[in-house]
Amino acid sequence: MFARRPLVLLVLVLVSLGAASAAHAAFPGPNGRIVFSSNRPDVHVGSSISEIYSAAPDGSDVKRLTWTPFDWEQNPTWSPDGSKIAYEAPVNGRFYVFVMNFDGSGQTRVSPNVASSFTDTDPTWSPDGTQIAFGSTRSGGWNIWVVNVDGSGLHRLNDHFGIEPTWSPDGAHIAYVDNDTIREMNADGSGDHVLSAPTPDRYDDSPDWSPDGSRLAFAQRNFDGTASAIYSIAADGSDKRQLTSGAYADYRPAWSPDGSKIIFDRRKPVTGDPQLQVMNADGSGESQLMSSTGSDMNGSWGTSTVSPNVSPPEAPQIQILSPEDGGLYLPGDGTPAIYLCASEVSFVISCEGNIGFGAPIAATPGTHKLTVTATDFEGRQSVASVTYTIFGDPVPDQTAPTITLGTPADGATYALGESVTVHYSCADEDGGSGLVSCNGPVPDGFRLDTSHVGTYTFRVSAADEAGNTASATSTYQVVDRTPPSIAITIPADHAIFTLGQYVPADYTCFDQAGGSGLASCVGPVAAGAALDTASVGDKTFAVTASDGAGNVAHASRSYSVVYDFSGFFAPVSAAYPATNPLPAGEGIPLKFQLHGNQGLDVVVAASTVWTPCGGGDTTPARGTLSYNVPNDRYTYFVATDKAWKGTCRDLVLTLRDGTSHRARIAFG
Repeated sequence: MFARRPLVLLVLVLVSLGAASAAHAAFPGPNGRIVFSSNRPDVHVGSSISEIYSAAPDGSDVKRLTWTPFDWEQNPTWSPDGSKIAYEAPVNGRFYVFVMNFDGSGQTRVSPNVASSFTDTDPTWSPDGTQIAFGSTRSGGWNIWVVNVDGSGLHRLNDHFGIEPTWSPDGAHIAYVDNDTIREMNADGSGDHVLSAPTPDRYDDSPDWSPDGSRLAFAQRNFDGTASAIYSIAADGSDKRQLTSGAYADYRPAWSPDGSKIIFDRRKPVTGDPQLQVMNADGSGESQLMSSTGSDMNGSWGTSTVSPNVSPPEAPQIQILSPEDGGLYLPGDGTPAIYLCASEVSFVISCEGNIGFGAPIAATPGTHKLTVTATDFEGRQSVASVTYTIFGDPVPDQTAPTITLGTPADGATYALGESVTVHYSCADEDGGSGLVSCNGPVPDGFRLDTSHVGTYTFRVSAADEAGNTASATSTYQVVDRTPPSIAITIPADHAIFTLGQYVPADYTCFDQAGGSGLASCVGPVAAGAALDTASVGDKTFAVTASDGAGNVAHASRSYSVVYDFSGFFAPVSAAYPATNPLPAGEGIPLKFQLHGNQGLDVVVAASTVWTPCGGGDTTPARGTLSYNVPNDRYTYFVATDKAWKGTCRDLVLTLRDGTSHRARIAFG
């Protein structure tokens, strides 16, 4: 197949967000912020340029991290510890790998020995955060390379086509794209093999490891890129599962750090602009993460929950006039907090300090800080602060820290097994001794334990340097909202039994692990007791189960009971489709057994017919039924016509249990 990527990067002006690929790997931890590429319109440039943004897990609190209005920044990917972001950016018309801090500061080129003859793309971090793998044309074609984060130790891993690498969370393997297939190799380049190969009319791209390393998500698309679906496979390439319908153009999946969700790109059907979607790891619960007038894409989900304070070029300027930085003031002298915020390129919409404008500064002896945050119309922020001292002996810190406990909320109720993320924070007062601890049963941003029903208390404690302590508690309930499960083995659905046959019922009920417990499991008969086969016809076996929380489940199976029919006897003893030769015009005694006298209404006369062998119109069969007690045999004496001589006809006998039995007659 023709290698795709080189065409994208012939010249920088041809680069578009639609051509960008993904090379991420989710590392275990809380579901923190999402970084992504976007060409949201830039009011200063008048055109759409790809920059890198950061957003909260729910798509809110969007912060722009890069400010290079005449270049593209794309394909961001979080470091394992959430402190840095690797990404692509151009130098003299070629893309190379860069790294920056989580707030967009400290932008540093990692790609060593840049030249106009090659390109480095698709960065992915090693799990220990010390190396970056990437696709590159340094050897003349596209291969996978590895470099240390400081730019040293550059080396090539494979000698054939390779792009879009993703490093497994255990550090042992690297998956990548080789033209239209996904391959895997050891981290040292050995053991290279095909992991997933598409059908001839498709190609796979954008693999991404789950945080536990058990699965890979990837996109599979047609050649023109108009249709694509997200899939996942087991780490060994088996158990392929389709996660999105394929009715849209879905690309570039990326796992959440806790493995419960996947974000991906979806092109709008009308405009073709990608937007970020999010779904559960099994493909359910799909929704759009956020919306913009541009293209949002290439999402990478990190573990950092810290909203960055970004100080981009042209951010608002802050001037703190009072108090002076390092100034010394008398207690209660009434010195006001005076500060100004301004912007030369936009409108300042917020200029706020931890002390209100014109309000007196702190009056207690000791060292204090005034911090001011300015925000402009485009969302750019600046932060400035000064430190000052109030004269006198410092007043001992006697104020306990404050605790904000958001989740679990006091009195909240959660379903057994529900995914709930804990949220709490602690703070010391301005000028205090400083916070030294803030601890809960699990760290902030981790999952709440909802694995067992019951009432629980969540307690957060905090302490400052002066030894002041505080605690906050909330009481919550974990309840069982899931009905029990019912497994019916016998009867199987649509099973057929004979009249009077002994069939022991086999079924069980069970509640989910950690649930309220099974309260009842009731069927028509107890498990092990005989099913109802005392009469012929269709029957239903229904089981109802309930648990200690009152959840109720129902399950049923249908089965049929038929006569114990063992075939016809002489003179019609040749089993269908074998032929029984008989004279035309003479009555035929059609003899059969049903193992006991079942009454003289066992034959449905209206449905008992003659039909030509090989098919054709049917004619009613005229006959009478009798039963011979000593022989336990029924005889249906059916009339024939002399005109049938030389023909072949099938006699179809229909019984009251709904079954039909056929005999083939050759009339002589």
